[in-house]
Amino acid sequence: MRTYLATFLCLILAVPVLAQPEKPRVTIAVGGKAALYYLPLTLAERLGYFKDEGLQVEILDFPGGARSLQALMGGSVDVVSGGFDHTIMMQGRGQAITAFVLQGETPAISLGVSKALSAKWQGLQSLKGMKVGVTAPGSSTHMFVNSLLARGGLARDDVAIIGVGSGPGAVASMQAGRLDAIANIEPAITLLERSGAIDVKVETVSEQGAKALYGAALPSGCLYTRPAFIDRHPKTVQALTNAMVRALKWLDDTTPEQVASTIPADFLLGDRALYLAAFAKQRPGYSKTGRFAHERVQAMHAALAGFEPVLQSQRRIDLHAVYTNRFVDAALATTR
Repeated sequence: MRTYLATFLCLILAVPVLAQPEKPRVTIAVGGKAALYYLPLTLAERLGYFKDEGLQVEILDFPGGARSLQALMGGSVDVVSGGFDHTIMMQGRGQAITAFVLQGETPAISLGVSKALSAKWQGLQSLKGMKVGVTAPGSSTHMFVNSLLARGGLARDDVAIIGVGSGPGAVASMQAGRLDAIANIEPAITLLERSGAIDVKVETVSEQGAKALYGAALPSGCLYTRPAFIDRHPKTVQALTNAMVRALKWLDDTTPEQVASTIPADFLLGDRALYLAAFAKQRPGYSKTGRFAHERVQAMHAALAGFEPVLQSQRRIDLHAVYTNRFVDAALATTR
């Protein structure tokens, strides 16, 4: 009997035990959850991958990425699903945040101009005097517009920036004629384009489009948080990363119809075929691994420094501090 008991105990001890997250309840802020930009986050939630990791995740939806960032810095959320550009911008302002899993490998933002003004478009200088919709002031879409203005030789006050979100509100604002142009993400851009409301003049959804504008494909959607949260809750961050890497793998292997059947029905904006068309455009830009490539991080910094005064100062920017692959690498070692 003792022999059998000893053997049984050895078998139990040999079985690996999942590390329990230090903080099982986690709040994640997102700036427009229904957008394709954040699809991997939605899939991790809908497919139960967060729960499999022992997490109870509450996703709080904000009008844009800038609001999500404000919630993180104000302490009302633990993590943000947002644009990677914010990690570099915040370090330029002397405040550290660190991205720990990548969702998108292209900026995935497009500029559409109203049909009424499209025929008069002669390049980025044509933006002068326009009312331009962005998801929210200070968001990645706003920074995208700032980069276009700089490339067109325009000042920031040459346009009027209006926050319209990334969902039905953005579409309605453009269709109602309250905007002259819009910088937004999918599926809103495809919906507006197919409805005849806009002509797309600049796109960075495709790698080709991103390279045409910036010279490289740049990291975009990611999960980021404060370094102190990572230091205090490494098992929690690992659990979040495991779920996201698993979602990215599912997304890479699945069919468009399975994606459309997995997300909430209202994300389809009432047109399943249109959503699938937008997804087809966006799909090649999703990360397959969740890892950050340092050369693309450098390219992002160079792109931002071209028009952001805060990055043109003498403050040293440590690009190795704005992201980590530590948790992704651990997830990839165990995810099948």
